[in-house]
Amino acid sequence: MKNHFIKLFILIFVFTLGLSAEEITEITEDSGVTDEEEKEIYIEEFVEDYEEIKGFFVTYRDPESNQIFLKINKDQLKNEFIYFAHVTNGIASTGKVKGSYADEGVFKIEKDFNNLRFSRVLTTFYYDENNPLSRSKGTNLSNSTFQVSEILAQNEEDTEFLIEITPLLLSEKLTPLLPVYSSDDPHSGFSWGQINSSKSRVKNVFNYETNTDFEVEYVIESSLSSDYNSEDVADPRNVNIQLRYSFIEMPKNNFEPRIANQSIGYFSERITDLTSKDITPYKDLIGKWNLRKKNPDKELSEPVKPITFWIENTTPFELRDYIKQGVLAWNIAFEAAGFKDAIEVKIQPDNAEWDAGDIRYNVLRWTTSPDPMFGGYGPSMTNPRTGEILGADIMLEWVYLTNRINYDAVFNEHSEHKNCDSSSYIQDGMILAEAIEVNDPKIIEQAIIRLTLHEVGHTLGLNHNFKGSYLHDIESVHKPEITSKVGVTASVMEYPAINLAPLGTKQGDYYDTIPGPYDIWAIKYGYTPDLTESELKEIISEQHKPEYMFANDSEDMRYPGRGIDPRAMIYDLTNDPITYAVQRIELVNHSQENIVSKLSKNADSFEEFRLAHRIFIREYSRSLEVISRHIGGVYVERYDPQNVSTKKPYMPAPSDEQRRAMDLLNKYAFSNEAFPINSELLQLVQVERRMFDLYGEHEDPQMHKLILSIQDRVLDHILSPWTLYRISDTQLYGNDYSVNEVINDLTQAIFTGDQNNEVSSVRRNLQTAYVRRLFGILAQDYYDELSVAAVYTSLRDIQKIVRKSSNDTATKSHRKLISWIIESGLDRAQ
Repeated sequence: MKNHFIKLFILIFVFTLGLSAEEITEITEDSGVTDEEEKEIYIEEFVEDYEEIKGFFVTYRDPESNQIFLKINKDQLKNEFIYFAHVTNGIASTGKVKGSYADEGVFKIEKDFNNLRFSRVLTTFYYDENNPLSRSKGTNLSNSTFQVSEILAQNEEDTEFLIEITPLLLSEKLTPLLPVYSSDDPHSGFSWGQINSSKSRVKNVFNYETNTDFEVEYVIESSLSSDYNSEDVADPRNVNIQLRYSFIEMPKNNFEPRIANQSIGYFSERITDLTSKDITPYKDLIGKWNLRKKNPDKELSEPVKPITFWIENTTPFELRDYIKQGVLAWNIAFEAAGFKDAIEVKIQPDNAEWDAGDIRYNVLRWTTSPDPMFGGYGPSMTNPRTGEILGADIMLEWVYLTNRINYDAVFNEHSEHKNCDSSSYIQDGMILAEAIEVNDPKIIEQAIIRLTLHEVGHTLGLNHNFKGSYLHDIESVHKPEITSKVGVTASVMEYPAINLAPLGTKQGDYYDTIPGPYDIWAIKYGYTPDLTESELKEIISEQHKPEYMFANDSEDMRYPGRGIDPRAMIYDLTNDPITYAVQRIELVNHSQENIVSKLSKNADSFEEFRLAHRIFIREYSRSLEVISRHIGGVYVERYDPQNVSTKKPYMPAPSDEQRRAMDLLNKYAFSNEAFPINSELLQLVQVERRMFDLYGEHEDPQMHKLILSIQDRVLDHILSPWTLYRISDTQLYGNDYSVNEVINDLTQAIFTGDQNNEVSSVRRNLQTAYVRRLFGILAQDYYDELSVAAVYTSLRDIQKIVRKSSNDTATKSHRKLISWIIESGLDRAQ
């Protein structure tokens, strides 16, 4: 075999030698390679017919094909860049709506042979360079390469490189947009398809000195489906969503980062020190603006560059002064940090050449949508390396200043920590005030100021504080001589109830119009320049003060079974929220007695009666939920152990307070007194029919269903496995309200106290649902044995209760049903 290959090689060699020069030339020509084609094409020639868009990254656009090319110089290959994406237009059902945050991060570009590699950089870990372990930096960690682009042309010096980025922009490589799920139920509803890159396009390129922006319109192509029932798109098979991507220069300035502390609620960049020995090696950096004093030696100084907010020219004229007042009110807090006039407000001229989407401008923007996800939202853009806020916008929805609400959402509230529902609660408050005939122009004024304060607070770096409502006692909260000086709550970052005076009390302030004590303290910690470690600790040492209590979205108890501290609740007010909730229920009950005569004078549609009825019901429901959260509650105190405090990190809610909550739930949720019915009102709560919209709908009031849904929400909390676990666990460290007592009290509230031994239809509904729920507990293995034993005992007690005779036919048949459910259920359980 070896000899065979040698002979073959010799034969080929001889044949080649026999070729003439002409033949060799002919072969070369036939190969198709010419000297002209071998000549390198430089960038200048490549782009000579393209539109040049100068700026941070020099960009070229093919005017015929709309292809986008990026020129990257050699110096840029050494740097990191900030990447930010936000939605400039979309629809609520996709979860992508105008102004909403989409993505941010750090990326770098590397040259690799004839390619440029784009990689997202991992920024969540820190290495102390003085520690030998820092030599292992990057071990078992990974950046993420999201794009590799071929270099299409260079300059003569090989210091500039041209690539096409159209495929990158028209894909999801930068930011994932799909899959899109329903926020209420991710496992049902319309099934979204895929992005069609051939239908998608780059709409605009914006280039500035320190950032380059691309506005991209994506087309989500989906199959035809009957599940999509929103009116916000012409054809759900093809939905357009617009995103704006910003490639930003990494700032080079004297910004002073600040370490986050768990006692103060700032949005933060998560950073873990991998060279530290600490049990909590966290170096999280708060998000804050780069404010520096003009006169560092002065206790109070103007900033070198203030934070400037622009009121967009779309803002209704009648609201502009209120919005401006809300923004500038934050200067009160910044004075505690040593700054005078830290924030300024300007109005966008009608002939302004800049767009509100330009990240160089911080804009309060207005929009009006058919089905908004939020009424106010403050996305901010930060440097993940330092926490410096580089820009922010505030989106405000016009619908939340109107009486237009989504009735279907009355008992199906859904929220995420990324979204802000402040305006939704403010809208509810204004509608409630109107329903009880509080005709005070201060309501809209204070509501707009408060909404602006809240959303600006987000853009300053603050997240929600759901313990801010505990500032005042039950009397002081209604005294404007007090609340006008310190606020209605300790923090404008709270979601409080509208402060309506109870029956017999003079009306005070409805909402905060200035930052609260907590807000001022938080700004002092975050923004006071050049603080030493001991000075920071001195500020933090005040964390034990009641006006500085803090809890964010991860701790609140708005949903059954979530959270443990009843003070971290939405839609409550005062340091006695149980009493405040009872007063609100009494106010609602009183107001609905005369609502028909009030509305009949000027109502244009029966929808007004329906709206008032639903708002009363929702207010009643929310008040019951506030009361219920105290059962099984644990007070959580977060502070540094070296700060002396009489409070422990975990303290069970006082047992007397838990029993008081149960007694009030008995009265207002489960007894015959609960849910007084206005029969005249129920005859008038008619929906306004549009075309054939009532197909498949049941338009009657369905009060039994409504009331049971409210009672179910209360029971969802009390009978949650987590609540029942906690009740038993806290008996080991201070609670004496046991699971047996809780479930027995609940059973007695639901099954005893019927007048004349006749069970009302509302109570029959509740009792049957309650018994079935108890059997659900017996059947589930995620309830502990202590709870199961208590439930079994209650079922036996109910058996005895329903044996009572009654002359009422409905009551007799109902009790027979309950008896049968228990007997057959216990037989199956054996």
